[in-house]
Amino acid sequence: MKTKPITFFLIFIFYSVICSSSQTPAQNQTKAEANTPVTLHRTEIIKLKSAINGATYPINIALPGSYFASDHTYPVVYLLDAYSSFGIVTEMARLLASDKEMPEIILVGISSEGGSKEFVYNRSRDYTPTQIPEENLPEALRSLIPTSGGGEKFLEFIKTELIPLVESKYRFKPEDRTLAGHSLGGLFVLYSLFREPNLFNRYVAVSPALLWDDEFVLKQEEKFFENHKSLNADVYTAVGSNEDGTIVSPWKRFISKMKERNYTGLNLKTEIGVNETHYTMIPYIITHGLKSVLGGEQSGSKN
Repeated sequence: MKTKPITFFLIFIFYSVICSSSQTPAQNQTKAEANTPVTLHRTEIIKLKSAINGATYPINIALPGSYFASDHTYPVVYLLDAYSSFGIVTEMARLLASDKEMPEIILVGISSEGGSKEFVYNRSRDYTPTQIPEENLPEALRSLIPTSGGGEKFLEFIKTELIPLVESKYRFKPEDRTLAGHSLGGLFVLYSLFREPNLFNRYVAVSPALLWDDEFVLKQEEKFFENHKSLNADVYTAVGSNEDGTIVSPWKRFISKMKERNYTGLNLKTEIGVNETHYTMIPYIITHGLKSVLGGEQSGSKN
């Protein structure tokens, strides 16, 4: 991997800054004094230990408002980085559905056990498709990217363990799966598009970290195109105009190449968020991305 500006790598672990709330209640409080944690209505958590990589994932499930009052089926959205983004996406999805700007959905948030330190480790492992040896990283960054290269196993976990579990427990709309992620999560979304193109129907990749491993995903797409001229998927991807060039430049190269390919069956929507930064792009997952790929359909479909 070529040495790149430190700012690029820092975005990979930005959640460690905003997720300090993962710590226990204020240290000067006793258990009796600690406040009751907030619980989102119509949500539940399933602990799922993977036989593939040995990791345990808290799976956050948010069900739509009509779920228990109907026999409808619903699109399922698999959300990465649920440790930090589940609440934002859950509440916005419900508001947008109530206004018919998008259909009601079942939201499946893939979260992480432990605190922010563990979260950084887990997402570094799971969302990167290739391993970068520690010695190839600048010394100052080795603690920020503590591991890498678990993307293939993580995708296999989603395919063979998580999706079957979800589809055995909830009323899902057949063949209507969306994968959504930001930053390293966005990198994984686009990696999945070319690695398992039939696993999901819709993809939302916001501020994808496409610089990873000398633009690995761009090379992956080149190999994919050699044998595939069609790509049946709805894809939304966006970056912010105020993001670092290490995010924006490879994204622009990727978009240019995708438009040049003219894949049959691909519905590609791209966007540059004016005056948006890497952090302020996070809500685009739901406010722009899911709205784009899911459209203004009515709530669940009847069986």
